[in-house]
Amino acid sequence: MKKVRIIFLLMVLFIGGMVDTVRGQEVLDWVTLADVKFEKEYSEELMLEYDVATFGDLIKQFNGKEVQISGYVIALDALGVSFVLSRNPNATCFFCGGGGPETIVDIKVKPKALKRYKMDERKTFKGILKMYPDNSSSFIYLLTEAEPI
Repeated sequence: MKKVRIIFLLMVLFIGGMVDTVRGQEVLDWVTLADVKFEKEYSEELMLEYDVATFGDLIKQFNGKEVQISGYVIALDALGVSFVLSRNPNATCFFCGGGGPETIVDIKVKPKALKRYKMDERKTFKGILKMYPDNSSSFIYLLTEAEPI
């Protein structure tokens, strides 16, 4: 019985260390976001192969919930108002071969939080996490109603 309690306590501490609750939001880390597997699919319409995501049980529980995530800002436009948050700085981001689609979260900020962020600036955002398994035309993770913390 004592061993069962110790194992249970260790599991709680391990899972609690991966995902913390702070001010009503779940704090996600990049290890949790990596709970995804990919299979290649070919699109006749696009005439190219792309990855289709299958999300694991750990990350699925956060779909549609308010979360926090920290990472490096990578601008997607010249003005720097359309951007993603990356596990890695720009030089080693997913686009440059430093990871996969699970290392990027598309950030859609609330209008009042819309501003220009510096490339590779380390930021934390909170918002609603949405997941898209078919990333032929989008990222697999999207943070909507986002605002910086």
